[in-house]
Amino acid sequence: MAGYIEDRWLNKRKDPVTGKRERTALWGKCKRYKVSGIPGVRSRSFDVLEEAKIWKAKAIIDSKRKEFVDDRDGAILLGDYIENEWWPTRSDPAGTAITMKSKIWRHVIGTALGRQPMNVIGDRQLVNWQKELRARGLEAYTIEVIWNHLSSIFKSATGSRIAKNPCREAGSETRPPKAGETKARAWLPEEVLAIRNGLADRYQVVADLGMGAGLRQAEVIGFSLDDIDESRMLITLRRQLLWENSSRPYFKLPKGKKERNIPLSAGLLKAIKAHAEKYPPVTVTLPWQGPGNDGRKEASVGLLVTTAYGNRINPSVYNNKNMKPALVSAGLLAPRSEDGKEGWGWEPSRERMHHRFRHTYASVQLQAGEDPVSLSHWMGHASPETTFRIYAHFMPDRGQRGRTAIDAWLQASTR
Repeated sequence: MAGYIEDRWLNKRKDPVTGKRERTALWGKCKRYKVSGIPGVRSRSFDVLEEAKIWKAKAIIDSKRKEFVDDRDGAILLGDYIENEWWPTRSDPAGTAITMKSKIWRHVIGTALGRQPMNVIGDRQLVNWQKELRARGLEAYTIEVIWNHLSSIFKSATGSRIAKNPCREAGSETRPPKAGETKARAWLPEEVLAIRNGLADRYQVVADLGMGAGLRQAEVIGFSLDDIDESRMLITLRRQLLWENSSRPYFKLPKGKKERNIPLSAGLLKAIKAHAEKYPPVTVTLPWQGPGNDGRKEASVGLLVTTAYGNRINPSVYNNKNMKPALVSAGLLAPRSEDGKEGWGWEPSRERMHHRFRHTYASVQLQAGEDPVSLSHWMGHASPETTFRIYAHFMPDRGQRGRTAIDAWLQASTR
């Protein structure tokens, strides 16, 4: 039979003279009862025989089911596991990895939870961890995102370091409350004008491209005059400019890994030309990551928008030094707190940043009667379903045309 218990304090065989099992050299120096002989399971010692029997029986059953996990392997600290085992195996896109790592390092490793052994983490530790995050001022949406990262970390350790994923096992009272689905919001015309006027003159075209073509921020800062086909009044969006660890810029295809065409309005073309005349494009050569660019590892692009020093725009710097102050000047964001009395820095503003220009572009297009399928392509969504899910509430007279149509159909059928 697989598995046995050895008494390490007494010899296995009785002394032929005394008829007793004599003490070994280990008497009183170690745990007495050692469980061994279970295939694929490390030996383990206990002070109490009954505990050894219980552990042996469970280990044999779990081993046969291929469910055995030695809880000693879970003694590793959560933070050490993330840094040394989980993170090195990841292969996320650079942009995703930067954001993910920042959140995990600050709000998991850098908390009391990160200093806990993995095999002791349960509901109580998870509840206390969330309290710590809320005390840091994190919004419900952010906590929900970090919870999902944490669950992914535990999932990777399940079966090797821990038996079960504590996030999956957590009850509803332990899980973070759902942040809720926030509908995309659009700026009012006067708000767009106020934000644009609050931006430095050389950056006003950033708002123009966001509002006038629905470009993402990374697509704006990677935009070139070469992307314009004036004869067809089209923008062919070919790239975005991203930053790895906020220090290494690079080009790659737009989100979705494909180029796309976007209708170009006469007003937007005029604004782009006026900007280029005042602030001539600057050609930069940067690495190209991923597919596209005809397989070349570098691309030279005449960037339409650059800093006053002719450098590429770093979104983090731009948002803090330009976009947020513009929101403050428009009365759409509280001024930055620096007195330390009510916290430091900006109030949460995720829903009011550049992406709302895209929402506004979508709302204007839909209210003008453009079809969601075309809009989905212009905005670079994965599918029209994405466009419907995010922007259906912008569609005018929702339900009204259907009610009118059914009334007309019923009236015709009763004649």
